[in-house]
Amino acid sequence: MIAKPTNRPNEVLLWLLPLIVLSSLGGVLVYAKDEVDQRLARAGGVWSIDHGTLPSWCPHNFRGELDSLRSIPARVSLESLRWRDQVRVELLKNPWIARVQRIERIADGIGFEGEFVRPSVGVRCEGGWLLIDGAGRVIDFQEGDFLDESWRIPEYFPERGSLHRFDPGQSMSGSEFSELLSITAILWRERIFDRIPGFIHEIAVHREPDGTRLWSFHTNLGIPLRWGRAPASEAPKVCSVEQKLTCLRKVIEIRDELERVEGVPGINLFSGQKLLVGED
Repeated sequence: MIAKPTNRPNEVLLWLLPLIVLSSLGGVLVYAKDEVDQRLARAGGVWSIDHGTLPSWCPHNFRGELDSLRSIPARVSLESLRWRDQVRVELLKNPWIARVQRIERIADGIGFEGEFVRPSVGVRCEGGWLLIDGAGRVIDFQEGDFLDESWRIPEYFPERGSLHRFDPGQSMSGSEFSELLSITAILWRERIFDRIPGFIHEIAVHREPDGTRLWSFHTNLGIPLRWGRAPASEAPKVCSVEQKLTCLRKVIEIRDELERVEGVPGINLFSGQKLLVGED
């Protein structure tokens, strides 16, 4: 048998090459894992909230349920392949978060892009105000005697006086709040609180002898605007919502002139095309 000559150096090289590649790849993986660990460390712990990224209508000094966002890292596994899904679930549990559009790692941790629930009205309660959304759900609580102007929402003092404090997520029920929300929905549709901030700063109610609620708006003109029966009221309506809005738009149009008028006890918005000054 004649032995075939072998190319020993080439065989050794072919044997060593995979090891060299694996060793290099191993180094890259170690570096990548170390980088991921560092990012996870930055993303973990307790998150900070950049209040400069919150909506303009959210007061800068307000915390409330927003502070609970800081504890999300303690409730999720950022090492999980589904960490984004877990973060999304935790974000949507917060009463302020309406929708989450994007979650991503950033230089200082984790950031998200989404939509916030905007309060529709502030309802007076023990020790402060309940911030209510358009469906009557409690978003949060603001303590203090005065509702922060930054919210740009009207105040409401309940018929029974100050309510007990409700927890976020609970709903305001009953005909009183159904009627209140049916009115605020119209005003928000008209963008009254955005177009003319502070114009309507309080929504008030009183009862007729038969028990029917009549609603009115307190304005920065010092002149009450009487809306009358709410859309959600079961009582017969004197005129349509659109007729009342026609009067309200007219008041807004001439508000500078009205501001200079003294001794106007109130304006009825349910009097048709012509503004009718009410009597006290």
